[in-house]
Amino acid sequence: MILTETEQKLLSGDLALVATPYALTRQQRSFEAASQRCKSRLADLSKALQAELGRMLTDVVFDLDLNLCSGVGLDNWLAEPGILLLDAGLPLDKDRSCYMSIDHLAVHNMADLCLGGQLTDKTQIQEKVEFSSSENRICCRLLQKQAQALMQLLFNQHLPLAAHLYKQKLQLPAFSYLPLKVRLILEKEAVSWFLWLPIELFLQDNDELFSNTEQEACPLQLEWQQVPVRCTVEMARKQVTVKQLQGWLQGEVLAIELFSSMRFQLGKQVLFHGTVAEEGQVLMFQVTQKQEK
Repeated sequence: MILTETEQKLLSGDLALVATPYALTRQQRSFEAASQRCKSRLADLSKALQAELGRMLTDVVFDLDLNLCSGVGLDNWLAEPGILLLDAGLPLDKDRSCYMSIDHLAVHNMADLCLGGQLTDKTQIQEKVEFSSSENRICCRLLQKQAQALMQLLFNQHLPLAAHLYKQKLQLPAFSYLPLKVRLILEKEAVSWFLWLPIELFLQDNDELFSNTEQEACPLQLEWQQVPVRCTVEMARKQVTVKQLQGWLQGEVLAIELFSSMRFQLGKQVLFHGTVAEEGQVLMFQVTQKQEK
């Protein structure tokens, strides 16, 4: 049997299962590289955080567990009431911050531990959206300590970083942050929260994937950029009667009014909005507003 050129390039099912996926964009490849480096350093990161938090919780005996999350389901969790968000600016080349998200029960437990008391029984804790000034200060201190430990471990920099309450909805760019779950393991209880770390913490300036200089386009990049897609732009819409339609078919002119803003769609997904522009007596479509994600 003679195989065509296309069939020769296809992988069998068994080979496809063991093939290593290859991210198409540089951003995705940077994210994967940062994820692998983060995983390889989880033990060191955990020890550094435990040592720094041990200075904050002087009378508390605990272990610390740190895991890199996939991020699946965290958006729904962040939307629940009683979630406290904080941010701390990091001295990176790009303007980046790390974030911490912690629920009301963990906030209350951390306040108990920092103030030297025993953990309150869960049944006696009321869910709340507003937190006391003491609880807010303790959570800011908690993020500050963790950010300092990360900078000390990764860059050997001991910096007086500041943490603040983050009063917006946490919407992070795709493939830009690594979500880590931190678990403070006590004798009979565990207190947990999430850290959102920018991938720049695990990439170097001379990293091939992170470099700002353009790399030579590889054949794969050229091939996928030439994949044809079907896009549509709806420029006008008008209701007509059957009589008007008959007249139109006989050569009459049907007056229409262009939309002031037109949608550019890839399938059913709106990519951006635009308007009609004229260039050299030719009508063009000009992008005016990107679609919010």
